[in-house]
Amino acid sequence: MSEVWLVNLLILFTGASLLLYVVLGGADYGAGILELLPSGEYRERQKKLINVAMGPVWEANHMWLIILVVILFMGFPLAFQVLMTSLHLPVVALLVGIVVRGAVFTFRHYDAVKDDRSQRIYTALFCFSSLWTSIWLGVIAASLFRGQMVIDSRDFHEAYVAPWWGLFPFTMGLFVSATFAYLASLYLVGESTDKELMRFFSRRAFIFNCLVVVLGAAVFFTSWLDGVGLVEDFVASPLSLACLAGATTLFLALWLASSRHHVYLARILAAGQVTLILLGWYFVHAPRIFVAKGAEITFYQAAAPKATLLQLAIALLVGSIFIFPSLFYLLKVFKSHPGAEDLEPQSEEQL
Repeated sequence: MSEVWLVNLLILFTGASLLLYVVLGGADYGAGILELLPSGEYRERQKKLINVAMGPVWEANHMWLIILVVILFMGFPLAFQVLMTSLHLPVVALLVGIVVRGAVFTFRHYDAVKDDRSQRIYTALFCFSSLWTSIWLGVIAASLFRGQMVIDSRDFHEAYVAPWWGLFPFTMGLFVSATFAYLASLYLVGESTDKELMRFFSRRAFIFNCLVVVLGAAVFFTSWLDGVGLVEDFVASPLSLACLAGATTLFLALWLASSRHHVYLARILAAGQVTLILLGWYFVHAPRIFVAKGAEITFYQAAAPKATLLQLAIALLVGSIFIFPSLFYLLKVFKSHPGAEDLEPQSEEQL
């Protein structure tokens, strides 16, 4: 197998890992964001539903992020070195959010005492760390192609702050957060048998879908203010324009599927919409990994030696044989329940 084919295979695994992390792990972050919003009489039922829905699978969803990091570290070490240096501060902020969110969710989910002060602390940290992490994911994504990274700079601000500080990256962070909350709302519709709660999440899904569209437009506008030229890049890429048009067209279909509680169809359409957004982003920038001042680093330029690429490709192909069936079995076992409200322990009066 030639080196070009190996790089293309790793690009495919990179894109698949990113997509699965957004579609699956992103919904977990979105669940925490939803709990930040006023919920009135639905607050406790929403919390119980999120605990049951996320409890068995949230750790497995981080596997895709780990695979993504391993591919960059082993397959494209030059890119990994530059990104982990120039984006050191947002990456640290991201890791802090991931660790805090995972820890407090575990404490909240498995704490034997459900009504004490510690539960309120766990919930508050879970919600804010979910939003915090989502924003930094968007900031990092936007910073890859701003052209502000300077390789081997000795100035602190130029090396560690300028690459990610700006209106465009933080607008992208809000866009990613809204996308995650939208996915969580859609997924949670199918996690309950409570019709009232299903309607509640359907309304949330519609609101966040509208917010995704508005913030998507804001991303293009702030990229223009930032001098990134994202609008021009999209116009110059017919495939990206087609993906953008497809994602926009799915808005109506998703609203109809969600309002009529076609759970699985809505999930498929939501995943398709997110896939089109990521593909549009990919077609604009491929095969570049990032853009620095005066340099564009592609997958082919940053690739490791062929022997290393071959070992990584074999490991990923063999691992896929075990990962995907195992994940399917995990979801089949733990998602085959009648609804979160049916799993709550009964009180002595009910017994």
